[in-house]
Amino acid sequence: MRFWRQAAPISFVFIRKNPHLGLFGLLVLFGIVSLLANIPPLAGALFGAGASLLGAWITEMNSRRSSSEDKARREAEARKYLAHELNRVIERVLYIHERASVNYVCTWAKDGVTPSDLQMDFVPYMPVLYPNAQQFRDLSGDDATALIAFYDSLHALEKFVNDWWGRDGQLVENIFNMLLHLASDSLSLAGVCIERFELEKLFPPKYASWDTLSSRINRTKESAEKSREHRTAKFNAQRASSQVHPTKNRRA
Repeated sequence: MRFWRQAAPISFVFIRKNPHLGLFGLLVLFGIVSLLANIPPLAGALFGAGASLLGAWITEMNSRRSSSEDKARREAEARKYLAHELNRVIERVLYIHERASVNYVCTWAKDGVTPSDLQMDFVPYMPVLYPNAQQFRDLSGDDATALIAFYDSLHALEKFVNDWWGRDGQLVENIFNMLLHLASDSLSLAGVCIERFELEKLFPPKYASWDTLSSRINRTKESAEKSREHRTAKFNAQRASSQVHPTKNRRA
């Protein structure tokens, strides 16, 4: 009895999804009853109608399977098609983050080292295929959302580089610190795309000594975070020293 109570809801859901099969079962059942009642013509008609419904159900199932396989194939092809551009753009953001980290350290360290990076070196590459390519429309909802979030973050980075670089009153240290934040946000969103588009499978490291793209992103983000912590510690130490010796610092 317990088995039938558990099986009934499952059977009901299955029949709702496959109405042809449900009607086929009823027709076969009535056909058997007709045979037992010694009404062969009615039984033959019911069995014939049941066979037609069974054939229609099989045709629909094959159509569903074919449609599902075609959708999966188009999604896979779309990911592969857009992966090359995506990988190139992520590599550029990673480069920007690494150079911004170097410049940030040099500006507050004041050790006489001045990198030769120019403003154009921090402008991200913008996608060309996205969002007009037909392949973008073939992506699944989650894949498209990940791509949109990452590419949208590039606009904030590009706008900052174009609008704020060299503006009067801006400290160079603050510029590179903001670049680090924006590039880091982009790299976090890029991590989702790397996984969903299988970039590390499509673009493995060229040499055995090279790390994967995800490892390189994690390493540069950890390095930048340590630089910020070091800068904060140095700033706090200088402020504490000025509070302990205010007169000496004013004379200096």
